[in-house]
Amino acid sequence: MARKKLQYEYVLDLGTYEMRLLHAEGVAPGEVHLKKLIQSEAPKEFVVSTFIENPIMDAEMIKKRLRDLVDGIKDRNSEVIALLPDHAAIINLLLAPPKFSSREVENAVREDMAPIMPLPIDQWHIIHQTMGVWEEDEITIAMAIIKANLLEAGGLIQESGLSPQIIDLNFFNVANLIEYHLNSDENRGRNIALVHLGNETTSIGVFRDGQVRSFLNRPVGGYDFTKKISKHFHVPEAEADQFKRNEVFFLPEYAPEQDGLYNFTVIRETFSVMTREIFSALESYLTRFRETSIHEIVISGGGANFQNIQATLAANMNSQVRPVAGLYSLMENGTPLGDEARNSLAAACGAFFRE
Repeated sequence: MARKKLQYEYVLDLGTYEMRLLHAEGVAPGEVHLKKLIQSEAPKEFVVSTFIENPIMDAEMIKKRLRDLVDGIKDRNSEVIALLPDHAAIINLLLAPPKFSSREVENAVREDMAPIMPLPIDQWHIIHQTMGVWEEDEITIAMAIIKANLLEAGGLIQESGLSPQIIDLNFFNVANLIEYHLNSDENRGRNIALVHLGNETTSIGVFRDGQVRSFLNRPVGGYDFTKKISKHFHVPEAEADQFKRNEVFFLPEYAPEQDGLYNFTVIRETFSVMTREIFSALESYLTRFRETSIHEIVISGGGANFQNIQATLAANMNSQVRPVAGLYSLMENGTPLGDEARNSLAAACGAFFRE
């Protein structure tokens, strides 16, 4: 399959769990080929917030970590797409008549978002894009990020030796990665949910015929599981993270024994909160768009690496659940990378598919 010509060869993924710099040599539907991947644990000083101006607590620590990543590729001043966690911005979906002018749409977006903004609206950078049509209305996705935070992130990236061209979020780049799947003939007319299980939040969106119809970001993520495990077993959070990776929390197939699994009892409360948020978002979509079912749920992000989590999620959601790792191959310098890497790197890999 022919590889897509890359507009940008570098993606910098600024997560609150890990920071990653990817250098790609080519991509094709369902395939990503990297020249190099550099990863590093994110400093605790890298705090991202939708509602706080200048949340980064110690810029020097962030600069040092970014310089280390750039030194790993030995290629300074390269143009890069930078990704921030989804909770770095407010994302809103708007239905509006297509007869609206561009000015009317812009005013409608600002009017719709202003009530949920804790700072005056002129302190926000707002962009919007029409994503498709439902019945007689256009579906518009709007994104707002505090201008000072955008400038701070861009400045830190520039000081590290890279040239940021685009600063974006995770969820819609995972959608870019699996666009071929969302648009496939076999999925025509089906409702496919994408659930990005991030470190601090979970993003839930539903697509039909490749078009996004709903989006919601909720404040529960992988770090909440880590804190539960750390507190229960009286171990440092780094050790709790390893425990999440190596121990069994979910059975390969959902069964009554799942509820009695000791490790599961430790995280049950957090898992219940997460599943309620996902279920609520999906139910809201079904009600709003008068649909009857979610045909498939694709999970991505670090949270998708909980071994067998898809089985228990499927039982709770009454729908097929599959990790995004099964939808694409990922190579680094000719060597295939495993499921864990493909789940965690889905957003960063999807950024290479941007038009």
